[in-house]
Order: sequence, then structure tokens, then C-alpha cells
Amino acid sequence: MSRQGKAHQRTPENVKDFWNKEAAEWGNNPQVTIRDHYFRLLELDTICQLIRGRSKVLDIGCGTGFSTLFYSQEVGEIIGADYAQNMVTWARRFLDDPAYFRDIMQHYAPNGAPRLRGNIRFEQANILDLPYPSAAFDAAVVERVLINLPERDLQDRGVQQLARVLRPSGLCALAEVTRQGHETVDRLRRMFALPIIEKYWHNLYVDENHFDATAGATGFEIVDIRRFETFHFLTKIMHPLLVAPAEPEFLAGFNKAAWQVSNEFPTYQTVVAVGLKTFLEEKFRPYLKRLDPEKTADFDRVANTIIKVHPDFTGCSHQVLYVLERRGD
Repeated sequence: MSRQGKAHQRTPENVKDFWNKEAAEWGNNPQVTIRDHYFRLLELDTICQLIRGRSKVLDIGCGTGFSTLFYSQEVGEIIGADYAQNMVTWARRFLDDPAYFRDIMQHYAPNGAPRLRGNIRFEQANILDLPYPSAAFDAAVVERVLINLPERDLQDRGVQQLARVLRPSGLCALAEVTRQGHETVDRLRRMFALPIIEKYWHNLYVDENHFDATAGATGFEIVDIRRFETFHFLTKIMHPLLVAPAEPEFLAGFNKAAWQVSNEFPTYQTVVAVGLKTFLEEKFRPYLKRLDPEKTADFDRVANTIIKVHPDFTGCSHQVLYVLERRGD
């Protein structure tokens, strides 16, 4: 279960208030913005590759700034911006409090901490009215910002603002949770008698068809769409089957193993290229044995069932990363 508590009417004010309260209560934990931390790291790895070498980058919806610090390693200059002031306060603490920086990185950066290079600043800004000149950036990172805009026309306006502040040929790495992605994950969960994934009152999940049309109409070309099918099949289908009736823990070694193997096998097609049985028994299981050894016996039991059913988990990713390029005017 999430921390979202009692549902409220989904309005811009209520959603912003929700995030300010979350930051006030536990903003010293990177999981405040996404509890699935190993997915964050997988997404972070992917986005770092996409923005590498860019000169001036906007990370809008940066939350408490954890990911922005890693993006700063790959680019000339980066601004991390969020509309929730309490989030920005925690983000700035990374730059001002060395003890805080060390503590967070020791707990949440298994591949090592980024260096503070003096090329990053954090400030308050709203995607609906970005306070930057037109064509100010050659790349933008947008992670789960549109879903926190409670109306489709507001989501469209956010995309328009991104197009305005990007230079021609500028890149936008836009990661969102989609309605269609949820439907696929839920279908696979039902196949194995699991309950559907919880949906959050403060999120209006992106409709992929609507977004495709909006992106094209606002001056973007969709260059690529990345879906993290293997990670989500392992963590949203297999892991729950292993630990049921308990809920899987986001920081479990199982999820860490899923993160590591998914860098090599991100999608269903990359898995079937080696064979599902080979993937589970020879590729994933060694990671699991090292990182979460007490689950190997239950994994073997569940893996046998999965191999027999051999589900096609194409599209099993409610998290979708759009790679957009700003067309020239």
C-alpha cells in the first residue's frame, strides 16, 4: 500500500499540497517521490545515457534532487526544478550539507555517489509556466510530472512548455505512468491470481494515444519509446508470487537483482532471444542467489510455473520512457 492516505479531489492545489506534505514528512528519503528505488536506478541509468554530452539541461519535477545529482555528471549545466517548495528545500540540502549528502548516498547509491561539480542548481518552477526563455535548453528530463497534472489540457500545456524551452533538435526524456501500461501489468497479474496494482488519487495516468497526438502537435518527434518489461515482470508478477500473501518490499534483494539483470535484458524480446527458461535459471537466478538467497527455493517453484505458462509480457511496464526530439521551427 502507498502512503497516499484518504483520497481527495484531484485538483492542482490538492496534488501540490500532497507533495509538499510528503516532502515535509519524509523528504530526507529519495523514496518520497518513487518508492520503487531500484526502478529509479534503472531509469536513471537509461536517462544518463540519453542526455550524455548535452550542454544545458532542465530537470523539471526533480523532487528532492537525488536523480538530478547523477544527471549532472553527464552534462555541462543542469537546473533541477520542482513546484513543491519543500522538495526544493531538500534538494538544496544535497549541495549545502556534506554529512546529509554522504548519508543518503551510502544508503541509496549502490554504484557510488556522484561528484558535486558545481554545475547544478535547484529552484522552484512549475511546468505549466516555466520561467525560462524560449530555446534555453538542449535537453530536458521529465519524470512523472504529467501524471500529477489533473486534467488532459493541463498535461498538454506542460508538453507545450517543454517544446517552448527546448532548442531545435533538443532532446526530452519524458518518463510517465500510462493507462495502457497499467492495463497490461494488471492483465498479467490477473493471469496469476494477483490483485491489480493500486492506483493513486493524485495521478491522472497518461493516455498513450492522446500523448502521441499531443507530442506531434506541439513540435516533438517521438524518436523512441522504452518500456522496462523485464524489471516489471520480475517485480510486479514474480516477486509478489514468491512472497504472497505478504507484500514485496521495494528495497528487497530481489528487486536489486531485477535492476541488475534488466540492464542486459530490458524487454520481453531480449528475454525470448535467449529463451525464458534460460533467462530465469541461468541469467536471473545467479543474481538472486547472491542478493536475496533465502528466496531461491521459492523462486524455483514460481519459475517452474512461469516457464510452463510462458506468458508474453510484451508491454508489461506501466512506466514508459518517451525519447522526444524538438523539431526545428
